Amino acid sequence: LAVTAVALLAFIQPGAEDILTGALTTTEEITDGHAIVEFSGNMPDKDVSGTAEVWGKLNVGPNGEPAMRVEVLSASQPDMGGTVFVADGVQFWLWSPVKNTVLVGTFAELKEKMAERAAEYDGEYDFDHEKPADAAHPETPEEAVAKLTEYFTVEKMGAEDVAGTPANKLRLIPIAEQMPEQMRAAGGLFYAWFRAADNAPLAIEYTGSALGGGKATAVQLDLNQGVDDGQFSFIIPAGAEVINIADLEPPQAETLGEADAEALGLLVPANLPEGAALLETVDMMGTAVQRYSLPNGQSFTIAQGAPNERFAPDGDSQTVTVRGVSAALYSDEANARTLLTWTEGETQFWIGGDLTPDEAMAVAESLE
Repeated sequence: LAVTAVALLAFIQPGAEDILTGALTTTEEITDGHAIVEFSGNMPDKDVSGTAEVWGKLNVGPNGEPAMRVEVLSASQPDMGGTVFVADGVQFWLWSPVKNTVLVGTFAELKEKMAERAAEYDGEYDFDHEKPADAAHPETPEEAVAKLTEYFTVEKMGAEDVAGTPANKLRLIPIAEQMPEQMRAAGGLFYAWFRAADNAPLAIEYTGSALGGGKATAVQLDLNQGVDDGQFSFIIPAGAEVINIADLEPPQAETLGEADAEALGLLVPANLPEGAALLETVDMMGTAVQRYSLPNGQSFTIAQGAPNERFAPDGDSQTVTVRGVSAALYSDEANARTLLTWTEGETQFWIGGDLTPDEAMAVAESLE
């Protein structure tokens, strides 16, 4: 009888794909929402954390567009405190009370800016994978989950409480062959938590990347309780500087020149895997990043910057010796993707991507 009860309990427990399907079904039924969200992020040059209040509602704009309001209640970065973002479905405002500036624009202008930015990287991202241009768009939650699992391995990690609310925890591991080369090189995976009662999403975390990570958690979540349209209007404060997004130049990664590379103490490999070629060397938020291509659309990255052990991926590591110091080596089951990280003095190094452990260690030993 006990064995039967356990088997029955296991049978009725939702699996990972069932939870995702339920989450999408719940999302389809949302008309408005309100949440208090705690957020945190870690990057090579800084950490951020804080709390924000969020409102959202469908069918607010003249053509049924959704609207949103976000107010930063507290933040570790002083210039983020009190920031307000409002979108009424057509236009948006982003107010920084510290700087007393308001970034304004329409979503049409924003889309144009994003297209311009994407055009700068035309040809650099191999992400078509021979998919037809007219590939069917998922029409049901089940189809959407099936499409998602083409790009991620989804695993149920058990149950946890999120801000006192029972939740199911999932892990989403990117399938390397399906990811853009830069994401493959940086590494990383996702965790997501869904409210057990209705599969509403409560938290998401990105971790294990050589370039940083972050987490957002809804400590309070109210769905379909009604939100007044007045939340989605904004009056520009007197004396504020108004900046139109159409006139704004997006920030770009800084290509390192010889002088900058020397100032950072940049080390370059003398030994590379067969067919490897340097694509670019850039300064990404204070971390020097060298990006290399490999045959068959593969790639890897060498990064060096201020020590930050929080970028270690989830899972067990192997301790190895590199350049006379202890290093952590992470590898997948096939030993085809590796992250090797170690610290020398005030500098931490990461070598990650489509490399075997032996290749990663050979690259590390050859740095000069």
